Amino acid sequence: MKALPIVLILPCILLAADFFDNFESLSPDDNLNSSYYWLQLDPGGSLIAADDAGDMITETAWSSYSYFGYVCLGSAIWSDGTVSADVKFTGSEAPLGFLVRADALTGEAYMGGIYPVLPPIGATVIAYVDSAGNYEILTNDFLYPLSADTWYNVSFEITGNGPVNLELSVNGTVNSSVQDSAYDLGPGACGIGGAFESAAPMFYIDDFNVDDFNTAMARTTFGAIKALFR
Repeated sequence: MKALPIVLILPCILLAADFFDNFESLSPDDNLNSSYYWLQLDPGGSLIAADDAGDMITETAWSSYSYFGYVCLGSAIWSDGTVSADVKFTGSEAPLGFLVRADALTGEAYMGGIYPVLPPIGATVIAYVDSAGNYEILTNDFLYPLSADTWYNVSFEITGNGPVNLELSVNGTVNSSVQDSAYDLGPGACGIGGAFESAAPMFYIDDFNVDDFNTAMARTTFGAIKALFR
């Protein structure tokens, strides 16, 4: 399995802020990339807005590649905090997770999320990912039940340096945790990424939230981030 490639982002110094997106500003069939707050890393796969009984959510739409990725422009550059969202899925052998501390110079990042193995058997995974999409699993843990067509709140918390502390929680309970001193990544951007190994799954995402623990960190302007992807 190969994770999505990470694209570099450079910061300018401004004030950081929390961020929340319930996707209600989108219309059905809009690409998440049409929002001012999101930027698609690669057109291989997309998150498309859909009406779920009157609630606007996003769902995967796959094309020629087995991965997708988006950078959250709204949360900009930060160090310590939590990324979370409500998630459900159909299918198996497919990770969905959050990117944090995407490095400005090297394209490295941490990724944490869920991995439906053979539902209701699943796992949580925390990994280091490089700019080419290669990854090293830092920890992975059994998760039961992880059932299809069921909403879960997935949360990825990152704090500190030397070592970096990483925790992946499902429905408020920590299921995976690890400390990393080998890569020890600093402040960076965050986002959403997913992939599959064989049959394309469906992921559904709602209520994306970033809680920045710091009161002052580096932040990028939307234009400064977008310019680096052109």
